Amino acid sequence: MQGKAAENLFRLAGKYKFVLLMVAVGVLLMMLPSVGGEKGQEAVSPTTAAGAQGYSLERTQEEMERIVSSIDGVGRAEIMLTVSSGGRIVYQDDQEISYTGSAGVPEDYTSRTQTVLTGSGSGETALPTQELYPEYIGAVVVCDGGGRAGTVLKVKEAVSVLTGLSTDRISVVKRSES
Repeated sequence: MQGKAAENLFRLAGKYKFVLLMVAVGVLLMMLPSVGGEKGQEAVSPTTAAGAQGYSLERTQEEMERIVSSIDGVGRAEIMLTVSSGGRIVYQDDQEISYTGSAGVPEDYTSRTQTVLTGSGSGETALPTQELYPEYIGAVVVCDGGGRAGTVLKVKEAVSVLTGLSTDRISVVKRSES
């Protein structure tokens, strides 16, 4: 009797072997540790690792000047970006809600929010979960090749890709001869 049950089980497993394989892979992936560390933290990617040092408008403008200057026909470039406001860091909070009465119709409730701290003693710091960069409003590029339509188009496309600005918010002008 047991042999027949085992035979039926193996036959059923053979029939659904791909489904069972997918379930096993899913369980294995769920058991792997998450990339970002503890639950609730975001994974750090190479692009956000630089952001951990903090956003700098000046550093961004300098890097963009280096990139734009290397485009064929641009020559020396200076870039000014305008932003809506400074960036900010969002910190992880623990929220606790307590109420009196039934869960369906509470009579009264209180809510308490506390910022999560790491470290101990005087070395405690708030746990950041997200760094929000400022939103760009516009850009002005002054460059040697700003008088040629093809160069202006290339520069506008590059600045648009780097900032997310539409090309109507980017001005490219030719550097003066003096």
